Amino acid sequence: MQIDHNPHEPSRAALKIIGVLTAVIVLAVMVPVTFGMRWSVQQLPEWLLLPIFVGFMCFAAGFFIGRKDAFRQLRTPGRDE
Repeated sequence: MQIDHNPHEPSRAALKIIGVLTAVIVLAVMVPVTFGMRWSVQQLPEWLLLPIFVGFMCFAAGFFIGRKDAFRQLRTPGRDE
């Protein structure tokens, strides 16, 4: 009997089962977390939410700009370009 796939890789049926289980687990975790975060944000006053979100967006933008800069090796000491 000949095997039509690599025995070290999972079969298509196993991949389908893994995909369905992953989707179910993600949905089961996502719903309570979403409601919990929404409830937490609604408890904060509006004057406090704006600086928090602006600060988070500035941090995220700075982080990704820094990662891009480091990836291009623009800040490598001793390197002239």
